[in-house]
Amino acid sequence: MSRRTGTVLTQRHLEILEFANEYYYKHKVGPLHHILKTKLGATKQELKQLFPSDLYSVYTWIGIPIQSPQELCKPVAAIEVENPREVYFDHNATTYIREEVQTVLVDYFAGKHGYGNPSSSTTPGKEAYEKIFDARAQIAKILNVSSTELVFTSCGTESNNLAIKGIAFRHLEHKGHIISSKTEHPSVLQVLSWLEQIGFQVTLLDVEKNGIVSPVAVKSAIQDNTILVIIMAVNNEIGTINPIEKIGEICATEKIPFMVDGVQAFGKIPLDPKKLGISLLSLSSHKIYGPKGIGALFVDENVKLFPMLHGGGQELNMRAGTENVGFIMALGRAATIMHEEMKKEQERLRKLRDVFLDKLEVAVPGYLLNGDLEQRVPNNLNIGFPHIDSGALLLSLNQIGIYVSSGSACSAGSKESSHVIHALGVNTDQYGIIRFSFGLHNTLEDVEYLFAYLPEILKQLKDV
Repeated sequence: MSRRTGTVLTQRHLEILEFANEYYYKHKVGPLHHILKTKLGATKQELKQLFPSDLYSVYTWIGIPIQSPQELCKPVAAIEVENPREVYFDHNATTYIREEVQTVLVDYFAGKHGYGNPSSSTTPGKEAYEKIFDARAQIAKILNVSSTELVFTSCGTESNNLAIKGIAFRHLEHKGHIISSKTEHPSVLQVLSWLEQIGFQVTLLDVEKNGIVSPVAVKSAIQDNTILVIIMAVNNEIGTINPIEKIGEICATEKIPFMVDGVQAFGKIPLDPKKLGISLLSLSSHKIYGPKGIGALFVDENVKLFPMLHGGGQELNMRAGTENVGFIMALGRAATIMHEEMKKEQERLRKLRDVFLDKLEVAVPGYLLNGDLEQRVPNNLNIGFPHIDSGALLLSLNQIGIYVSSGSACSAGSKESSHVIHALGVNTDQYGIIRFSFGLHNTLEDVEYLFAYLPEILKQLKDV
């Protein structure tokens, strides 16, 4: 976060951050201003000078929850609900494990299958190996690639790291130039920032006003020493679909590897790496109703990566370590079901989204839709609410059982607002940003529940 906000860390920064972290784990609550002043002599004025968003930065930089809405955000709305229900509109953040996948995991943890070491020559070991082989074949079939081109990892972040560093380290002696966009996931942007520190050159492209990366911009940025192009398929915050095939054609012509973060795309849109010109494609289980802690990376047979983990030579010598058999099995099952249901489910969510937009038009005149509506996965709506504090709105919805994501910090105009929203040029002094991402169990009743209370919530927040 310090790099993202351009803050140079000093010993005083570290002292405050370390204290806040220790305080939280001891008391289960973050230290407020008076505690920091009493214990460290850190005044509000000093915190404002050190951190872009004062106490909010302290919390977010060490990854602890906001502890006092009254301290950091505007007051939340006071709403009485007659028939409360839980509505999960945060599927882009993570998904629950669907029943069919739960069955796979229950059987695995009960020791029914897959408990052997896949590298062992014992009968249980061979069975575990076969389970991994089957899951790899399931995902390979979905992507229309060879099973030998798939590597299992621990998550989408590791897949992105392996892909980017795996290419970069092949060019470590002479370094090189990498092209990406300003709206990529932090697991891409932070890797690129680190590579810059050790001598690589990085170009981060602006996006169009609709949130989409222009193929022309990619082509114009290519240099003689360009070693990699990285563009995500679907943006995790605004749901926009980038023109991957056109960018893939450019990279193929220039003979430059093309890496695609497919975490938010897999299971929502068709992905055929060979046809799309993709050299490397990252996937994640917990975005498709599978467990957290397992992901995958497609590596084209013509691409050679420098491995990040060395050891026993598992995963085609690209990712050493005993495989997470049960979770690999679960990923294979989740991927298969998502692929089978994809067309029908995306159409269902598109209809639900359109109803949502119709109701939004009536309830929130002047709302802002971030990202292109047509070139977009149907489960995502990123909305700007005029003259509303996003943190207060998120907490107000949370109080009545509606779970969403905020696109900015507590203050709608925070300097630490989403880098994606910032790249779009959205005025976060005027709009509070909320992401609604729909999923498997969402129904029309969920949308109606939201809009039964949203107008009153917005009225109360505007009156504050």
